[in-house]
Amino acid sequence: MAFPLFSLIVGILISPCLDPAAVWICLPLAILISFAKRWCALIAIALLGAGVTSIQPTVPPEPDNTATRVTGKLTKAPEWRGLGSYLDLELQSIDTRPCRGRARLTEFLDDVEQRTLFDALNLGSGDRVEIVVKLHRPGVYRDPGVFDYRRHLERQGIYWTGTIRNPRLITVLERGWHGPDRTRDWIQARLEAPFKERPEIAGLVLGMVLGRKFRLTAEIERKFQAGGLYYLVVVAGFHLAIVAGAALWLTRLVPWKRNTRLLFVLGCALAYASIVDGQTPVYRATLAVLFMAIGKMLDRGYAVLNATAGAAFILLLMDPASLEDSSFQMTFAAVLAVTAVGVPASEWTLGWLREGLKDFDDPSKDGNLSIPASDWRVSRRVWCERHLLPSWVLTIPWRLALVTGEALVMSLCVEMIFAVFMVESFHRLSPVSPLVNVPAGIITAMVTPLALLLIFLPGPAAGLTGWVITQLLDLLLKVLDLALRLPYATLRAPSPPIWVWVMYAMAAAILIAAVRSRRTCVCVGSMTAVLTIQGLIAFKDFSAKPPQVVTMTFLDVGQGDAALIEFPSGYRMLVDGGGVSSGRFLDLRDESGFSIGESVLSPYFFSRGLRRLDAVVLTHAHHDHMDGLFNVIENFKVGEFWLGRNPMTPRYRELIERIQQKQIPIRWVTAGQTIGPFTVLHPPAAWIPRKNDQNNDSVVLLLKAGAATALLTGDIERGIPVPEKVDVLKVPHHGSKGVKVRPKAAVRVISVGENNPFGHPHESALPALRTDRLGAITVTLESRPKVTLTQRCRSCTMWLRLGSH
Repeated sequence: MAFPLFSLIVGILISPCLDPAAVWICLPLAILISFAKRWCALIAIALLGAGVTSIQPTVPPEPDNTATRVTGKLTKAPEWRGLGSYLDLELQSIDTRPCRGRARLTEFLDDVEQRTLFDALNLGSGDRVEIVVKLHRPGVYRDPGVFDYRRHLERQGIYWTGTIRNPRLITVLERGWHGPDRTRDWIQARLEAPFKERPEIAGLVLGMVLGRKFRLTAEIERKFQAGGLYYLVVVAGFHLAIVAGAALWLTRLVPWKRNTRLLFVLGCALAYASIVDGQTPVYRATLAVLFMAIGKMLDRGYAVLNATAGAAFILLLMDPASLEDSSFQMTFAAVLAVTAVGVPASEWTLGWLREGLKDFDDPSKDGNLSIPASDWRVSRRVWCERHLLPSWVLTIPWRLALVTGEALVMSLCVEMIFAVFMVESFHRLSPVSPLVNVPAGIITAMVTPLALLLIFLPGPAAGLTGWVITQLLDLLLKVLDLALRLPYATLRAPSPPIWVWVMYAMAAAILIAAVRSRRTCVCVGSMTAVLTIQGLIAFKDFSAKPPQVVTMTFLDVGQGDAALIEFPSGYRMLVDGGGVSSGRFLDLRDESGFSIGESVLSPYFFSRGLRRLDAVVLTHAHHDHMDGLFNVIENFKVGEFWLGRNPMTPRYRELIERIQQKQIPIRWVTAGQTIGPFTVLHPPAAWIPRKNDQNNDSVVLLLKAGAATALLTGDIERGIPVPEKVDVLKVPHHGSKGVKVRPKAAVRVISVGENNPFGHPHESALPALRTDRLGAITVTLESRPKVTLTQRCRSCTMWLRLGSH
């Protein structure tokens, strides 16, 4: 299946360059020619991939920005996410007009009365409902390097999002069958019951066993990400393999025929896949188990690589867009790492021990073994006889050592391949991950079947099993805490240049070849090269050369502010950092698990290769300017922090404490100060902030770059002395109506959130360049300011510069 899979991938990749009509015309011809020339079948498969890709559903046009009356069926029961519930709706009509596609609606239930009204609706899968809601395209942050959440939803057929303002706007037209919902709720309740006094353990169990991550505490989620263990709370192939393996072990206790055993294993795998929230990763693993079971029942061999390629072929044929999904790539990369590298490496280093432990008490088989394995068996049996001990006293510790050693070898091989995905997708390297993965994998392999037993066990037995699970997960958390305390346990790594990955690929390829051919010297040399390149990625500065002129990039952080200023000297300054509250206005993610600093600012800076910011400025202590800075000071080295005059609110106090913990110097700025090319215009030295933070607390900076000037205003609303004319103006307070600072400017930029509830920007602030429509806006301060826009190409995942103005 390797060559057909490769041909299909080629067809998918070249599809945007081909005419769909020509593809479908040539496909039958290629199939006919393949009967005479078999290699032409690969061309036919490539054309099939291109053709299937071309018929992917088109994205509907942007809906009207008004409240609409939509009808449709719920695809599943509402899911509680932090502050509210998510409703996935298969649309049937919008304002009585027929419509196809799905919508993800959010009902924020931060009020007890609203929560009661919503619960009384008793919504479930299959319910046909009518909802009054304002639909819009899924929110997205249009900055290079930032995850395209809109594209992610569109691949699932979700083209609209919206916020339901009140449960009274939902009308149930027709009830569906809630049987599957009740089953899932009952299973969840059974799993949670033994952990009522330990909610953090309950959340961890639900994540590890059912893939429901919404109950994870923020601290545990952060630790699992830092330790490279986040895959354990995202149900995928590893968990399905555990279930299939446990089912196969159980069949050995029952005198069933082979086909009956295989059907039992397949049934367990399918049943588990039906109750978890793993989605696509679970489908991939289920296909692999299906291939194995059917192959065995048909007396055919089972080649892991061939089955993996077959599963990938089927999935790509069904959904070609999944090729760009990092989880799809990582799933199959992990299988290749295990089968192509891990298994040969394990056989080379530990094969003699596995051979020696097999049928240890049968001396008649010693002559058929290798010399090292045979000598080891004889010497260990003699030792047992001399000390009058049963053989299991010796073999059990060695079997545990074998399992641990094989797990470590597999983990190292997978981490070698995963380093590429971890750096490019998550900008993280976890040197402790291979070590932590060994106990974590073993504990997960024990917890998963034990937790599934809770579904069927009666009260006392469930309590005992829950106690065992609690002890195992406490041990896992302690091991993870201990590992993360080690120096350089987890590192944030910017994206390196492409030539670094080329060198890494060459070193990894040589290592794989050395392992498979068992050449010790070459293996040691190539392994040293792999580790050296990983060290370069972790610590070397690969940031781009400084610009030739002062450059300002106003980032799209939703309803907030963030601007990166770069100087020819290499000095880089960040002014404000957006905030968590922006995500709520975009319906992007629930507020409990989304951070502008971690999910927007950091990916953008990492994609630029940045490790350091020479200065960070907080204009004032509002959340939409401040919250993203918490992650910035965690992920990057900061030279100094500029602060104005702000009331000591709890969140502002927390930021100052974090700055002091990081030993970052604080510069208190007031009007009249000149700091390099910056002149501080506000607040005055005598400014006394009110009890609560205000827009008028904002630090206002005037930047002079040669003959060009730029005015950075924060959210200032009151009138203050400013130049009558500047070249670049960051419009105050997201373009609201009441601002009084409005000098003439050649370039006006408004940082504003898409679909924000405040009606920003006001028409009086226009015309201006808007981050909610244009994404990241780059302005170069030359004799005549130049604006450059960067947008994501819709036919691929590349970012394109659209030109300068």
